[in-house]
Amino acid sequence: MSTDQSNMLSVLESFPKQCEQALNLAKGITVPEGVTNVVVTGMGGSAVGGDILRSYLSSSKLPVMVNRDYSLPNFIGEDTLVIAVSYSGNTEETLSAVQEAQKKKAKIIAITSGGKLAQIVKTVIKIPAGYQPRAALGYLFFPLLGVLYNAGLADVRNSDLNEMLTILKDTSYFREEGKRIAKLIDGRLPIIYSSEQFAPIAYRFKTQINENAKYPAFTGVFPEMNHNEINAVGSLDRKRYVMFFIRNPQDHARIKKRMDICSQILSQKVDVEDIVPRGNSLLARMFSTMYIGDFASYELAIRLHIDPSPVEVIEWLKKKLKD
Repeated sequence: MSTDQSNMLSVLESFPKQCEQALNLAKGITVPEGVTNVVVTGMGGSAVGGDILRSYLSSSKLPVMVNRDYSLPNFIGEDTLVIAVSYSGNTEETLSAVQEAQKKKAKIIAITSGGKLAQIVKTVIKIPAGYQPRAALGYLFFPLLGVLYNAGLADVRNSDLNEMLTILKDTSYFREEGKRIAKLIDGRLPIIYSSEQFAPIAYRFKTQINENAKYPAFTGVFPEMNHNEINAVGSLDRKRYVMFFIRNPQDHARIKKRMDICSQILSQKVDVEDIVPRGNSLLARMFSTMYIGDFASYELAIRLHIDPSPVEVIEWLKKKLKD
């Protein structure tokens, strides 16, 4: 009997097609006039798209914040665009935040497959149902980017999108990389490091390991880790830990140097493996790295004889919260 009871593999392999379809979901929808800042509010897999958007637009003049809470920051007002992202449309923290956004007279757009969120927000981008939220990132991210692009608030080149899609379609490469990384992790605690710009990608890698393989993982960022975590090197053990450095070729030169030095230091105690993004554009580099992590988490689940799709503890928790 197959471990992958819900065929997560087919969902992973169809991700490039999902991204392609998702590019059209925001067609005709734009940002209302007068918006000076954007807040993406959501939880779990539904919020990761906001993290990636914030990093992708880090060089733009548009402030983008991600909110993971029942309430919203006090600065939100009529000049704020709140984009509420909930795959199910019933995430209680997101619904609470939307109700607060309505009281603050913020402009609101929802991205959801349905649920209560689709009922209480006027402008809704409807996405296909039937996925695990973490497996629907294409549907959750590209409408975010598309809405801002339609309003002239985000610069996205067709050549960048085409490069990303072309790279992602080489699924055999990503699965083999996933198998290699899963083999390195098996039996050890993975710690994933990146620059601040790629922190959402490292975090996505961690949470995919948590949800698909039901396995612990941790992340950190450069240069911050040089001011605290690096001092714990003496307690590391090669049999218990393995580290991954996401080596973005466009990272700041000093971050690259810090990674080189830290790799030398840490390699005395643990295995340190590099994960190198593919592509020239930021979009391609982000999504290619993320895709490696997605496959690695899947392959780790298979190695551990764990069905990657169910999230029974999360569902149990949700049920107890209703009691």
